[in-house]
Amino acid sequence: MQKPKPGAEEITNWELMSSAMLNSEASFEVQKHSKEGNMPERNPQSTDDNNKEVKASEFTKEDATPEEVSNKDPSAEQNIAEEIKPPPYSAFSNREKFIIFVVIVYIGFLGPLSGNIYIPALPILQNIFNLSATAINATVSVFMAVFAVGPLFWASFADFGGRKILYMISLALTVVINVLLAAVPVNVGALFFLRIMQAFASSSVMALGAGTVSDICAPKERGKGIAYFMLGPNMGPIVAPIIAGLILMHGSYWRWLFGFTSIMSGVGLIVVIVLLPETLRCIVGNGDTRWVDSHSMSTGSEMRGLAGAKILICSDIGLLKPVAESPEFQRLYPRPPKPSLKVYWSLVTFPPVLICSLTTAILFAAYYAFSVTFSHFLREKYFLSNLQIGACYVCPGIALLLGSVSGGHLSDYFRLLWIKRHPNQTFPGEKRLVLQLWGLLLNICGCIGYGWCIQFHHHLAVVLVFSFFTAFGMTWCSNTSMTYLTECIPKRAAGTVAVGSFFRNLAAGVSSVIIMKLCDEMGVGWCFTGLAFCDVASMAGIVYLITSGSRWQQNR
Repeated sequence: MQKPKPGAEEITNWELMSSAMLNSEASFEVQKHSKEGNMPERNPQSTDDNNKEVKASEFTKEDATPEEVSNKDPSAEQNIAEEIKPPPYSAFSNREKFIIFVVIVYIGFLGPLSGNIYIPALPILQNIFNLSATAINATVSVFMAVFAVGPLFWASFADFGGRKILYMISLALTVVINVLLAAVPVNVGALFFLRIMQAFASSSVMALGAGTVSDICAPKERGKGIAYFMLGPNMGPIVAPIIAGLILMHGSYWRWLFGFTSIMSGVGLIVVIVLLPETLRCIVGNGDTRWVDSHSMSTGSEMRGLAGAKILICSDIGLLKPVAESPEFQRLYPRPPKPSLKVYWSLVTFPPVLICSLTTAILFAAYYAFSVTFSHFLREKYFLSNLQIGACYVCPGIALLLGSVSGGHLSDYFRLLWIKRHPNQTFPGEKRLVLQLWGLLLNICGCIGYGWCIQFHHHLAVVLVFSFFTAFGMTWCSNTSMTYLTECIPKRAAGTVAVGSFFRNLAAGVSSVIIMKLCDEMGVGWCFTGLAFCDVASMAGIVYLITSGSRWQQNR
């Protein structure tokens, strides 16, 4: 027997039998069997029988006494109404969602870990590979450049072919490349090539993670979803230098930096294979198993894995086809166009995506300018040790975590308030960006204060306060803009986030290269004041989206 699909076919069956269900005990038995997934297949003969049952039940209703009518189950009509409701946004249980979030937060942590665990070892590698400071810093620059471009590749297939298979490929590449880096001979060309490949393999996390969040989180809770996912990427820059310091504490064990990253990535690969289900909506819909066609199961195109404690284990491995081919499934969960440069060009030239990406890129440029100079000035102007500098990074690190979580919750809260005040209207995604204005003001305040505190050598506590403002404002805005991008073009959630990531990482890479020269030429105070004025330009772009973004609604 086939399970009923949560779509048009099921609704039609209930419409045909609704009157019988309301008036006869036999019809209640049919409803019970339907809920258990035992709805019999209909044929012409059974259709005639059903019509006879309907007529008989109508006759019974006409001849029934008032007492008999009053004794009918009053919940029958409500039960039928529940059956014909549209399917929920996500059918994954809370336990499954929790496991998915744990997995993607961990995977999100691995990307920044690969980039940041390497930086404390730069002086050691400079001596071992016999390079100048500029040459060894170039290994960081090429990593950032590839880390900016890589998500465009991963996202182009993530919105079409599936999330899980790309998680597996990128993590497998990360494991292999880090093993090679741990065993690399003292060869500059090999170091540069493997760093490029490392950046490409680890660059998938942002696009894939944001896409997964958009798969399982309805718009009303997506701000919180993005906020919790960003805990992983935000923890990377905080924890990686500490891990590197512990590894390098007793000697130049720089190879173990890559060995440790390889082990962590291997754990992530195993966890993805065992616990992470496929979530791409054009393949599995909302995750409801009732969508699964018996044909797709018999042909082996659907691999649901082993079920244990209501959790699928080792499920959805390989290239998957949509679980259903019904018109209703294709209408609810349409497949996006195949990946191509034309698709990305359409995303880049779509004004809301472009403006939001550029404003966030300017903000990231300012933050990375702070991040790169922070340790330098603490060492040169405040004469702190490496351990003390690491402790000072805890302050902006906590700000990153608090800004992400609080911004996500407030974003969803204000969305709920707007819907309550406008019950018959669709929430415009641009309204989420109102919160970004407050984050930009905090970042502007932090940039100006940090620059002039360093310039005039104010107390370290004051510097830390402004560093908190800078980091808090950046992650507050980043969370809001990423949530908006996932809602901007829902079928291309990973693609829009990848475009934003491209501009953001590109701006961060350029900023980290030129900031020290700008500080030397302009002075630290005026340099960061100039970056704050760039944030004002970002604010203008956000205001424009808030006031004019609805004009592009029909093109999404």
